[in-house]
Amino acid sequence: MAVDPKTTCYDDTRAQSFQSYIQQSGQHKAVLRSLHNILPGEFERIGVDQSRLDVLSVGSGGGEVDVEILTLLQSTFPAVPITVDIVEGSTQLTDNFKALVAKTPNLQKIPFAWHLMSSENYEKQVKAKGDMKKFDFIQMIQMLYYVDNLADTITFYQSLLKNNGRLMIIIGAANCSYDILWKTYKKDLAVGIVRDSRSSAEVIACLKSLGLKYEEHDQTNSFDITECFNPSNQTGKNLLNFMTAKNNFYESFTPEIRAGILDLLRNKCSTEKDGRESVMAVDPKTTCYDDTRAESFQSYIQQSGQHKAVLRSLHKILPGEFKRIGAGKSSLDVLGVGSGGGEVDVEILTLLQSTFPAVPITTDIVEGSTQLTDNFKALVAKTPNLQKIPFAWHLMNSENYEKQVKAKGDMKKFDFIHMVQMLYHVDNLADTITFYHSLLKNNGRLMIIIAAAKCSCDILWKTYEKELAVDDIRESRSSTEVIACLKSLGLKYEEHDQTNSFDITECFNPSNQTGQHLLNFLTAKNNFYESFTPEIRAGILDLLRNKCSTEKDGRVMFNNNMSCILVHA
Repeated sequence: MAVDPKTTCYDDTRAQSFQSYIQQSGQHKAVLRSLHNILPGEFERIGVDQSRLDVLSVGSGGGEVDVEILTLLQSTFPAVPITVDIVEGSTQLTDNFKALVAKTPNLQKIPFAWHLMSSENYEKQVKAKGDMKKFDFIQMIQMLYYVDNLADTITFYQSLLKNNGRLMIIIGAANCSYDILWKTYKKDLAVGIVRDSRSSAEVIACLKSLGLKYEEHDQTNSFDITECFNPSNQTGKNLLNFMTAKNNFYESFTPEIRAGILDLLRNKCSTEKDGRESVMAVDPKTTCYDDTRAESFQSYIQQSGQHKAVLRSLHKILPGEFKRIGAGKSSLDVLGVGSGGGEVDVEILTLLQSTFPAVPITTDIVEGSTQLTDNFKALVAKTPNLQKIPFAWHLMNSENYEKQVKAKGDMKKFDFIHMVQMLYHVDNLADTITFYHSLLKNNGRLMIIIAAAKCSCDILWKTYEKELAVDDIRESRSSTEVIACLKSLGLKYEEHDQTNSFDITECFNPSNQTGQHLLNFLTAKNNFYESFTPEIRAGILDLLRNKCSTEKDGRVMFNNNMSCILVHA
């Protein structure tokens, strides 16, 4: 077939930039982490009772993601034949894909049909033949930026689905760094093969306008772009070429536009960490516990006994609250914000189930750490009573969840929302409480657990606020600030005390790993001993020993009292 001379998604002159981006960004790893959670269940629904499964991949690149998807599909239906059609416009990337298939033994029996063309040329070819092969699963990964008409493309490929089939679209999230870059410089960037700035916001608006049913799943990722600010670094040049969809960033723009783009990338699209610039795939803000701090968090949880103290209190408070919340309801919806490894959530859900054993429950989880979310999922998998509860996982911080919900304009309401030890990490306390309170159904409750006024954490942070509140925690907060905020908002609440203390003796031994983790967690630093001057370190340690703790049997016991605040809808 004669195809038009329009360039493809990645022509071979840009394949090198694409490969640099893939290697540097870790995009494939991030996508695959997410797909391993999402696809097994979807495949079971798609493939039930099918004698053959047909897959179409559009804009497949070098095939790294496709190979994993096909392996997942095979493992779900090992006895069912699979066929695969691949639409990819780059000869080099198609050759890479074929080489990958050749060295993947489990794919040797799968017949591949290779269509070396853009998605729009494939559409023309199929319509010209008049024989439309139908598919059980169609995937489009990071390729809808390159089509002329979004609605027409989605309509066409959705028409190729068999009954019960799925079309999977992966695209830049609304308000991610790419979205910010392209919407800011759309006039300068959208003049080549990419003619429009697109993110999940545009795709979802399109799906709604077409009346198509969909679900959205979040995938978070960040990567190092420090080399972009060194004009002589080839990796940096390749990344800039890819992100701006140009063959040569430095020859494609005026000096003023180049400077503006670089400034935007550094100051609006990224965060600096250990002297390196990171581009965030969701929003340029660190999460409550990023994975570099998850180890310190886990040490704190094990040493402090916080979860046991919280659960002792909740077993007294929640059964009565749940009876009031759930009275007369046919279903119950729960939202956990900053859920960590899920230990408290699992107990809360078990309590709710025991109160209403016949009522269906849904659960949404907002958590910014991949490691802690994986721990939570593992805990759910080994908790039999939770197997029938559908979980929606939002791998992001609470403020990004708020942005996403507002961008969608479709606010799911909840009967019970809980925020356990996470309000330290939000920029604006009143805005956060107002937003989550607005998500409550009639008779719902928002439960906030936070450090009690004048507990040891409160003393430490109010004494050293100037030194401590400089990273993702910008303000010292305890129940004092939360209750003052609730009063100012005119919200009805009750406060319940939770008492707890734990042993911090190891904090005074610089060579003790547990002590180092506890100090890292208590001060919200990745390395306590490298983050402060000797004088500040000594002052903090003195305060911890003499103002924040009591001595018992030669051990230093830290006052870790908390407040449980229940806010009414």
